[in-house]
Amino acid sequence: MDDYSEGAHPQILEALLRTNSTQQVSYGNDEYSDAARRMIRERIDCGEDDADIFFVPSGTSANLISIASCLRPYEAVITLESGHIACKEAGAIEATGHKLILVPAVDGKMTTTNLQKALQQNQFFPHMAKPRLLYISNASETGTVYTKRELTNLSALCKKSNLLLLVDGARIGTAMCSKKNDMTLRDIFEFADIFWIGGTKAGALMGEAIVVKKAIAEGFVFHLKQHGALLAKGRIMGVQFMELFKNDLFFTLATHANTMAEKISANFEELGYQLAAETETNQVFITMPQQLAQRLQDRFRFYIWDQLDDGQVVVRVVTSWATDELQVDKFNARAKVKCVHDGSPPCRRCQRLKAQGCALTDPRVSRPEKPKGKAKSAPPRKRKATSDLSPTVESDHSIRRATPGNLVDSQENPISALSQATVISAVETYRKKFPVANFLHYPSLISDISSNFESIEPIFIAALLSLCRRFMAGDSLGDEEIYADYARSNLAHRVLEAPSLYLAQSLVIISFYEWGTGRPYQAWMYSGMATYMIQSLLKMADDSMEHNPQEFHASQTQYEQLVRTYWVCFAQDCELSSGARQHFALSFSHISVPLPISDRDFTFNQVPERRLMPADMNKQCSLARNLTIEHGLTIVTRGFDIFVRILRFANEHRRALASLASDDSESSPLHRDWQRLKEELDEWRLLQDRTVRYPDTAAQAHVSLGYGELFAYINLLYYMSILFLHRDRFLSNLKPHSDVFHDMNHDDQHEPYTIKQLFEAAQNIGGVLSALENSEAAVMTPYSGFSVFVAVHINMYGTIAPARYPGGVERAEEEKSQNLAYLERLSKLWPVGRSWWRTVQEANRFYETVKNSQTHPESGMHSPRRFALAGTLDEYGDIRARPRAMSAEPGSTQGSHNIHRAASSPSLEGDNSLFYRDGTALAGHPDFETDMFQWPFIDASWAAGFDAGLDGLWHNSGLFDPNPSLR
Repeated sequence: MDDYSEGAHPQILEALLRTNSTQQVSYGNDEYSDAARRMIRERIDCGEDDADIFFVPSGTSANLISIASCLRPYEAVITLESGHIACKEAGAIEATGHKLILVPAVDGKMTTTNLQKALQQNQFFPHMAKPRLLYISNASETGTVYTKRELTNLSALCKKSNLLLLVDGARIGTAMCSKKNDMTLRDIFEFADIFWIGGTKAGALMGEAIVVKKAIAEGFVFHLKQHGALLAKGRIMGVQFMELFKNDLFFTLATHANTMAEKISANFEELGYQLAAETETNQVFITMPQQLAQRLQDRFRFYIWDQLDDGQVVVRVVTSWATDELQVDKFNARAKVKCVHDGSPPCRRCQRLKAQGCALTDPRVSRPEKPKGKAKSAPPRKRKATSDLSPTVESDHSIRRATPGNLVDSQENPISALSQATVISAVETYRKKFPVANFLHYPSLISDISSNFESIEPIFIAALLSLCRRFMAGDSLGDEEIYADYARSNLAHRVLEAPSLYLAQSLVIISFYEWGTGRPYQAWMYSGMATYMIQSLLKMADDSMEHNPQEFHASQTQYEQLVRTYWVCFAQDCELSSGARQHFALSFSHISVPLPISDRDFTFNQVPERRLMPADMNKQCSLARNLTIEHGLTIVTRGFDIFVRILRFANEHRRALASLASDDSESSPLHRDWQRLKEELDEWRLLQDRTVRYPDTAAQAHVSLGYGELFAYINLLYYMSILFLHRDRFLSNLKPHSDVFHDMNHDDQHEPYTIKQLFEAAQNIGGVLSALENSEAAVMTPYSGFSVFVAVHINMYGTIAPARYPGGVERAEEEKSQNLAYLERLSKLWPVGRSWWRTVQEANRFYETVKNSQTHPESGMHSPRRFALAGTLDEYGDIRARPRAMSAEPGSTQGSHNIHRAASSPSLEGDNSLFYRDGTALAGHPDFETDMFQWPFIDASWAAGFDAGLDGLWHNSGLFDPNPSLR
């Protein structure tokens, strides 16, 4: 219907996310807008003294403000009868008090002859409005483009007649990339006084860039403000235009749209339909019988552009940056329509499925696919239109193109040499090692691998092997990065295809891989793409269920795969976002997607009478009670929802949590929020059957049933939520200048329960993982590693203040040692674990130094003063930005270690170097400060008040040696 149905090109979304957390000056004065202006000026080949560039949110505002800025109230605009400002902007120009003088179009364009005639007819001054500006658009409303000669002549006549020339550039990208174009943007700039570059129709979320010659630019910004177009967050448009003009993405996307329009246009002509206008850009105008257009409108959205006298209409079809080339090829082959008629209904397909009411199937609500996708191609039979309602579809074949992104038969394909047994082994490994991503229907998938191996999509197999290769033996397999590269390159080419389940699942799997290999930002991006894709598929499936309930009932297995993939995306988003969840705007209980059915029902294709919905996950709903391990994916999904909100609460309110200890009023907002989260966590645990809870139930029981890893995840989520819920509450009770030993034995009403919860949770995290490892079902994933990373700091704390640690100092030392050994193994398996391993090693050395240097004189217990556990336990952090070093509070000192941070760099990364006060740089790796301030034992007051004993420890430890060297 239009060229802005989709959102934005993924590269633009990625740029918006990448720059989202940077602080910028408002109202278009940010660094991104400035960079975008420089790029546009470079493309136009002009300087700051030649033109000003302004960003506005829409095409209507661009036209309105451009005209209002340079016309007096009595001056008029000359435009075509079909001009956008005359037909499509609700009288916006007239509302500013300016008359429009309408002129007939020739091929959608203004001619010098018609312009001259309009000027001659509007000279009766002062009784007529005075023509002052000529408005044209390139491309025109019918998709045609101006040649250089045509624009040269129009510009010359405007100058001769004292007219300003405004070029509407909503589709200037497709105009510049048209095969009929012979101009550059520099030419447009020379001929026009004002023109604008459309971003909305070129792959941006929104935004247009107005280029105004300096001679008439004075005061333009005031018009922006008066008309509500001067956005406070002008950076949003600056980032997008910067990305569009970097590496010529703007022109690449426009060329693609034109190419797709050419293909569709050629197909209509081949089928016998007449084009109402030559296809020069991305708009196709077709003449067809009105009756056919009405029938097509039941299935597709498009504009009926014009009504003709002979029962014919002109229909407009528009392509865009997102038009899927593979789907265009299929459309051209007439292969998207699923019903295959032999002349009269029922068709062969409906007859085979015993479906009632045979009708052409709407491709938008096609049945969900399994993750296999590759169909054998067959040449379509072509025929010319033979009746008013032709063409008739005669085949149900799919066409698969060979493109650079689809290397199925290429020698570069690492999947082609794999055996069926290897792929089945990878599937089995995935099932065991990644139960939190249980969205595959294993019976049908393994059956397809065994009986029809070529039907399995290579991109899916590559993603699977990238994740599972590290757990699989055999010399025949390549390195996991080989498979990841293949998956990435194919996804890059195919991510703009129509949504499909196998692509969404491949994105989810490669996202797990990217996180584990230390590329969390890429993981977050892939996860976001999968989320948007699966949401689209669910909308299609829901529409299909509404329109074809009987047919849909037969595809419940496919629908359940969609549901499970959706919730895996949800859980993965929680894992990756670490308390800063972005994808899902709705709260868990308001999401309308049903929760996964039991594993048994899914495996055996059984549909329960009623499905659980997110709003049902409470103790009032009988279906949600006593959930067993077979509902593990539902339990985990809800658990991640609670965990990520607890983590966000802890991150946002760490310093404010002191009020939780000092203010006993349960009416305080902070206390209410904390209590609400605790109640949700307790209710979630209560809904679980006793057999799902560790240590009430031994892990070995679930290992014997093949559910050991899933059992671990459920309990890791619970105990991690406990840790982050209680950690800061405990720490807020520690007095600034008192002994830890004393703090742990004072009579605060909350402290005994809180510290007991912390220590037991840390023990249970290690306990469930050790039990699985001893049962040959070890869980080694990034999330389990993060869980141990958090737990080990609690256990290290227990070694220096073991008064309430269950089992005393010996048990604390044992737990700590097991945690350290686990993280060391994990760091060898997953690169993301290396930073955790390095951090806990440094933390352990510090704890050991404290233990060896400070002893409580009365009890013999180790008692460093003012030593607190917390500070920054969320080293995991928000993965979308590089962690920053902690800055001192206003007015605080840097302490006696005589180190201060260099002035912040204005760059995105910042300057994380450390210096002595004499200017000497601290030796060590360049990220030393970044790592240092993420150590979980450092709190916000670390640099501002250690007494002599502890301060001396830092120097003695060699961390801050006057002869800078890291030991």
